[in-house]
Amino acid sequence: MTLHHRHAIVLAAGRGSRLGLGPKALLPWNDEVLATRAARAAALAGCSVSIAIGPEAATVRRWLRRRSSSAVTVYVHDAELGMSASLRAAARHLRSAGERPHVVIVLLVDQPGVGEPVIRRLLDAHRPGRATRAAWDGVPGTPVVFDIDDLFDAADTALGDSGARVWMAMHPQLVDDIECGDLGSGADIDVPADLAAWPELS
Repeated sequence: MTLHHRHAIVLAAGRGSRLGLGPKALLPWNDEVLATRAARAAALAGCSVSIAIGPEAATVRRWLRRRSSSAVTVYVHDAELGMSASLRAAARHLRSAGERPHVVIVLLVDQPGVGEPVIRRLLDAHRPGRATRAAWDGVPGTPVVFDIDDLFDAADTALGDSGARVWMAMHPQLVDDIECGDLGSGADIDVPADLAAWPELS
């Protein structure tokens, strides 16, 4: 598989237990689902894409085929261990790729306010040897861009639902925060009350 020098990982293996509506990857979004929305945004920003998926994996794959997405799916067999399991699975996939990307942006499937413009800004702002993190009205959040080797290190140190936060806490001097609040929203969808902010969810 040929990878672009820019790659996007979409972490989409959660069960969505707090939301109570099944996997977040399959939440309806206009005429698609959140998994295909995230993959489409990353592809429009010039990335090759892999999606870490868990529950209802076959249904996610059908949606990607329906949308003619070129995203590669990575099944997370231990998704119940949290976001760290998804990050590790995605990193293993990239480690085994014949051609590795130079930089990787890590996206969360439940942030529908992160679109192509946000992804492009973070990728364009990224400097080698640094991590580039979205800030929302001054508050650090996600997505985050890593050099490939730093992504591997972040995956190796991830615990539970921490994702890459452990690595960033260990290397705060290497993290650049880039304001993205003018381009989108960093709000995620965790509990039923969060649905009200997104009329596109139907």
